[in-house]
Amino acid sequence: MVIPLRIKWKNGLSIEYKGNRVVFDAQSRILNCKVSFVTHAHTDHSYSFRLNHIPVISSEETMRLISIEGAKTRKWQPLTVNEKVKIGDLEVIPHPSGHILGSYEFEVCTPHGVVLFTGDLNTREGRIVKPAEPIRCDVLIIEATYGSPEFIFPSDREVGDEMIRWAYKVLGENKIPVFQADAIGNSQEIIRIFNENTNMPVISHWRVSKVNKVYEHYGHKIKYIDINSGEASEVISSANTVIVSPKKLDLPSNHRFVSAIVSGWALKFRGAAFPLSDHADFPSLLNFIRDCSPKIVLTYHGGAFNEILAKYIEKKMGIKSYPANLTPITFPI
Repeated sequence: MVIPLRIKWKNGLSIEYKGNRVVFDAQSRILNCKVSFVTHAHTDHSYSFRLNHIPVISSEETMRLISIEGAKTRKWQPLTVNEKVKIGDLEVIPHPSGHILGSYEFEVCTPHGVVLFTGDLNTREGRIVKPAEPIRCDVLIIEATYGSPEFIFPSDREVGDEMIRWAYKVLGENKIPVFQADAIGNSQEIIRIFNENTNMPVISHWRVSKVNKVYEHYGHKIKYIDINSGEASEVISSANTVIVSPKKLDLPSNHRFVSAIVSGWALKFRGAAFPLSDHADFPSLLNFIRDCSPKIVLTYHGGAFNEILAKYIEKKMGIKSYPANLTPITFPI
């Protein structure tokens, strides 16, 4: 009798074989599994750090980033790239996902083949983290954040040049440009853009500064001035700086501040917005899928784009595909 491998989406991605169940990027406290793996530190993927009843496994960088806000679990276990973890007949191997510092995709080797769970991924060469590695697999579970043909990002170099031009324009009007982005990931990329291409000092909001320190701990050079320092007040007065701040956060009232959003969603925004993203765009997702050469693709984390991407994969690439949350699958089919 062939014992099937079971894959389903329920409060995270679950893989089970012979009673050994592991979950990736759990979304609930209600888990019945041997272990929970965390791909990266963004809050919509790191819920497991609220758990204390099962082992939680991630990169050390992810743990440090999570700890910034005080979250921790008593059963955390560190994992490094290419280090194998065995749970019964399942073998889990992390690889870079290219998203943020310490982000992993997980290769799961099973008696029935290889499953790859991407987490959030970015296949472009970044300024700080290595791009995602395609892994040949039988089942690919891939994020679909930008899983629609309308999302085609310009090169990071083009976006960076545009951000610098906009900043100088705002400064020329005696205003202060403020870039609002995710505190982890895009904020550090923005700072590096200005570090590498201008002599302009960069001020970071204190939440961003905390993240910067973790990046620096792992050898990534980031030059910035914390917004709560006396030096920051002087630099702002001189009107020769840019500010990097988390999204959806109100800065102290200052009529000289002019804000711009930095996100892949900027393709949909009007006004000052720049599509610098730590996610793969639509063509990059397709290229990644092609390089992985899977027999089945499950899409997730894209809302309505889960179905759009899955249908495109089936129609244009001839690979069986559907949203991960629709129905559990057993493998081999």
